[in-house]
Amino acid sequence: MRLERFGKDDQALYEALVFNEEAMRKNYGRTFTKAEAELLFSVMLEANAADGVTGFYKVFVPAADGEAYIGMGALNPNDDGALEIEYMLLPEYWNRRYGTALAETLLRMAKASGLSRTVEAITDPDNTFSKRILQNAGFALVKRYTNDDGEPAELYRKEL
Repeated sequence: MRLERFGKDDQALYEALVFNEEAMRKNYGRTFTKAEAELLFSVMLEANAADGVTGFYKVFVPAADGEAYIGMGALNPNDDGALEIEYMLLPEYWNRRYGTALAETLLRMAKASGLSRTVEAITDPDNTFSKRILQNAGFALVKRYTNDDGEPAELYRKEL
């Protein structure tokens, strides 16, 4: 597995993910509008302009013809002083343990950075794939709550 920061020339890869109805329904409950996608992509590029390990990454795995883009991963500080991991994979790569491998890679990056001893992740309570990934990576459920969009969410945490 190889991670590489998203850059300004990667909008097509990003859009392949955020306009994938199945992936977005599983992760956000809906696909993004064009305006939302463009805004988030600009936020990602701004975050990636900073030095260090935090930011948003394209994820590649070996394939017969070289490498395959399978989705994105992110590692960013949150308001609680923890590092938050995020991940989203294209559906054709689900159930192949890539999600667990990506979470473990992000955890190693977080630990090596020394930025925080706490890593958090947020998921939809109905996203059983994500919950399994987090549990396999040693995260524990901290709380259930309603997010800013009025949707149920679960906060998971792991101490490094």
